[in-house]
Amino acid sequence: MGIMLRPPGCRDRRGTCCGRAECLPWPAAVRAVTARTCAIVAAALVLALGLAVPCVSSASAANDHVLALRFRPYLYFDTAERWRPIGVNRFLAETGHRVCTAGGSTCVPLTSLSQLNSQAAYLDFRGSQLDGSDATAPDLATCQRSEPILRDCDEHGRSVIYAHVTRAGAEIAIDYWWFLRYNALFPDFHEGDWEGVTVIADAAGTHVLTVHFAAHADVWQYDRGVPLFDGLHVHVYVARGGHASYPRPCADPVCLQTGSPLPDGRYDGHDPWFNNDPAQCMQQCVRLFPETASGSPASWDAWNGLWGAPRLPGFSPPRTPAFQTRYQQPFASQPSHRHHF
Repeated sequence: MGIMLRPPGCRDRRGTCCGRAECLPWPAAVRAVTARTCAIVAAALVLALGLAVPCVSSASAANDHVLALRFRPYLYFDTAERWRPIGVNRFLAETGHRVCTAGGSTCVPLTSLSQLNSQAAYLDFRGSQLDGSDATAPDLATCQRSEPILRDCDEHGRSVIYAHVTRAGAEIAIDYWWFLRYNALFPDFHEGDWEGVTVIADAAGTHVLTVHFAAHADVWQYDRGVPLFDGLHVHVYVARGGHASYPRPCADPVCLQTGSPLPDGRYDGHDPWFNNDPAQCMQQCVRLFPETASGSPASWDAWNGLWGAPRLPGFSPPRTPAFQTRYQQPFASQPSHRHHF
């Protein structure tokens, strides 16, 4: 689990290609120097800080980051949504989080990413109220927010999303994920939420072929013409509380889940994400997942644990993205012919 899927016959970064930038015909000596420099810097940081620092080929990362920014989705939140996507590293550096062993027999303050190891079963976030009323940024009283009801700070680079890029044949999957501090869809209350969409582009990285929308336990591909676009940027309507992704808004008193008669939180789309505006994103609102030099998940994305303390039976916090099916199989989805939301 957590291994980047590669098309048959595609060798890793120490061989050739997979269509990645470091496989282009630039001198092998440059690649070797880049890899050695990255390894030296990573080793120095491990010795100095005690942290596992991901080392990624700069050419590959630059190429993938360009794609992730080019196709980044435009997010639209419900009027009553209280949380926004936040940067993971900053979040994990907050005081008050704890890392716990299975069953919660031992919980200690989270002070280093090195604590996210095989002994750690889950993270227990700061805050204890079941409704998430105290699931807030520690500096909420003074930070900049686009809406007064928000429990997190979404301006000045605080709100970001993540991307994982995979190439296979004539297609590229740009798998977008966003992390939110709390999930508050009744009765599914729990700490932590990882949601997102996957944009499937052509091999040249110039056109959107389709988009897969993650919603609860499923990933849906809707009929052509259902998703809305602004150029290459698909519109994603995020359901209140549970943060499922939809291609169209729903402002009705009762909004339904796709493929199910169950209700979902409303997704009226009246509050656009602060970083939909390119002037606010400034090429910084999408980050790549941390990876090793060979392309495997690294740092917190290599930890097979739960992002939140289990509280209610049947409603578990999410696992790290690299250990979820959508990340491991980014081209997979199931069709939906739903046209009304």
